[in-house]
Amino acid sequence: MSDFLNRFTTNTAEFTEVKLIADSPLINATAGNLNLAMEPTISAGTLAALGALQFEAQPKEPLTEPVFSKAPTTGKGMLSHVELIRDSFVNVRRDLLDLRDRANARQNQAKSLIDRLCDFLDDYMKPEELRRLGVIDDDKQAPAFRLLVAPDLHNTDGFLLRPKLDLVIPRPGDAGPDGTPHNDESALFSAGKVVADDIRKIEALRGALTTLRRRHQQALEDLRTRLAALETDIPGEIRSLDVRERERVEALDDYAVAQRLLAEHWREIEAAWAARKRVIESHRGLFYVKVRETPLGRTLPDPLDLRPSSPDDLVPGCANRDTALPAALAPFMEAVFDIPAGDWANLRPLGHLLPGRAILAGLVDTRRQRLALRLNRALAADTPVLTSLVQQNHALVREVAARPFNASALSELQRQGSAILALDDLLAIPSPLLRDPARALHQRLDAAAGCILARLRTIAPSIRLNWAAAAEANRLAVETPERWPSLAEAEERDFNGIRTLVELVAWWFRQLDTDASGVARTAMRNLVRACLLLAASDDPRQLIQGTLKILPGRFRIGEALRLTLNREAAPGTLLQLFDDSQRVIATLRVDDHDDQGTVASVATILDPEVERNPGAVLNTALRISGLNRG
Repeated sequence: MSDFLNRFTTNTAEFTEVKLIADSPLINATAGNLNLAMEPTISAGTLAALGALQFEAQPKEPLTEPVFSKAPTTGKGMLSHVELIRDSFVNVRRDLLDLRDRANARQNQAKSLIDRLCDFLDDYMKPEELRRLGVIDDDKQAPAFRLLVAPDLHNTDGFLLRPKLDLVIPRPGDAGPDGTPHNDESALFSAGKVVADDIRKIEALRGALTTLRRRHQQALEDLRTRLAALETDIPGEIRSLDVRERERVEALDDYAVAQRLLAEHWREIEAAWAARKRVIESHRGLFYVKVRETPLGRTLPDPLDLRPSSPDDLVPGCANRDTALPAALAPFMEAVFDIPAGDWANLRPLGHLLPGRAILAGLVDTRRQRLALRLNRALAADTPVLTSLVQQNHALVREVAARPFNASALSELQRQGSAILALDDLLAIPSPLLRDPARALHQRLDAAAGCILARLRTIAPSIRLNWAAAAEANRLAVETPERWPSLAEAEERDFNGIRTLVELVAWWFRQLDTDASGVARTAMRNLVRACLLLAASDDPRQLIQGTLKILPGRFRIGEALRLTLNREAAPGTLLQLFDDSQRVIATLRVDDHDDQGTVASVATILDPEVERNPGAVLNTALRISGLNRG
C-alpha cells in the first residue's frame, strides 16, 4: 500500500481532477472508440493511458465531486492518521503492561492480586466448604464441581491451575512465530490475541468468584428463610417449653413424694424383719396349750385430756417458744395477724379499753393505709400449690378495708374500730391492759404455727399426702382434726404425736370467739391448709444442688468447706454429700454466704474412709443436695 501511495504521488502535479468510480459507464475514446472499465484500484499504466486520451467533448461541470485535491508544493502525499494509529498502539501496549504489573505485583502484600484470588478460590472450593454450602454431599464430588465452575482454572483432576499473564505483546519489528518481523498490522493482530488470552483468564477468575458469590447468596437466603421460620416457631416452642417445665416440676415433686413413700416402706420392712428376727432368735421353748375361746378386745385410748407438763407449753409436747417459720408461710401468718381484734376470744371483752376518738381515728387511718399498700402489692406465692390460698387471703384484706368507721357514740366507734384494728395495732396503744394480752397472743400464735408444721412433718408421708390432697381440694374438715381420714392408722404409728396435733389444732381454733367473722375463720383455716400442703410436698424450687469448690486438706467434724450452690440456703440447712456411687458419705451444715460462695461445715461423717483419706474420696465433681426450708 505504501508503494502504491509513493507511485501515486510522484506525478501528482500533472494529474487532472477527474473522479474515477468503480462500475462507471464506458468512456468513448477517439482512437478506435476504446472502451475502458474502471477498477477500484488504479494502476500506473492506466493513468498513463488516460493521460494520452483525447476526449471528444469536455463537460461543463464535473460529473462527481473530486476525491483528491492537489498536492502541496512539497510534492509529496501522505495519510496523517497512520502515525496516530501507531501512537495509539504504543500507548495501549504500555497500559496493558501496566495492568499486568498491577495484577502480578505484590504491592505491599505477601502475594499478588491473582495469587490472592486463587488462594481465596482454593480455600472456598475445598470439600468442607462445598459441603457447608450444600453444593456437594461427598468429598469425591469436589473435583467435578471445580471443573464445572471454572474449567479453565482446574485440570482434569480438579487441582487449581494459577493463571499467569505472561504472554509477550509483540511490537512492530519484533520477530513473529515463523521468524518474520511484525509490521504494524500483524503486531496489532498478535497483540489482540494476547489481550484476548488475558481476558479469558481474568474472566475465568471472575466467573468462579461470581459462582461462589451466587452460592453464598443462595445459602444466605436459605438461612434467612430458616431464621424467619424459626422466629415464627419460637413462641410456640416457648409455650411448649413452659408446659414441659411445669411437667418437670410436677415430676420432681412426685419423685420427692415417691422417695418418702419408699423410705417409709423400707422402715416398715426393716421393723418387720427385726420383729421376725427377734421372734426367731429369742425363743425359749415350745409349749402346747389347750385351745379356749376367749373374747379379746382392744384397749381404748386414754379418754382424759392431755395436760401440759409446763405452764409455758401451749399444749402437751409443744412448748411456747420462738419457732422459725419457712418463708412460704409468711403471707398466711400475716393474714392471721390481720384478723380484727374483736374476733379473738381473749380480746373481744376488752374492746372498751380502746383509746378515745382522736387516737382511735389515727390508728384506724394507719391500719387502712397498710391494708391499701397490701392490696396494691402483687400477689406472689413461693410454692405454686399455695397460690389459690394467697388469693383468698387477698380478698379477705379487701373486705376488712371496706368496713365502716363512722359513728357518733364512742362505744359504737370502739366496736367499729375493734372490727378493723389488728394485733399489730394494739401493740401501739398506751393501755397495758389491752397491749399485754395482744402481745402474748401474738407470740403464742407464732409458736403454734411452727409447732403445727413440725408435727405434720413427723407423720407418715402417705398419710400426709392424703391430707394434703383433701386440703388442696377444700374437702378436709380443718376445724375438726378427729375427722381427718386415716387418723386411726396415724395413731397406730405415733399415738402421742397425733394426740398432740389434734389438741394443737383445737387450741388454734379456740383462740377465735364464737361470734368471730368469716374473715377470721377463713384466715385460720388457710394457715392450717398451707401447713398441710407444705408438709406433704416440698417445692422443687427449694431443692439445693452444688459441688465442692475447694477440696479440704482434712475432713473432720466442724471443718470449714467452700461450696458452689445453685441458690442461697438458709444458715443451718443440712446438705448431703454423695460419692460417685450416689451413696451419702457425709452431711454438711450451711454457715454463711459471701462473694466467693457458700461457707459450710462438716456436720456428720458417715463413711470413715473419707475421714482417713479425703484426697482419695473427695473431688470437685461430687454432688451436694438438700432442701431449703428457710
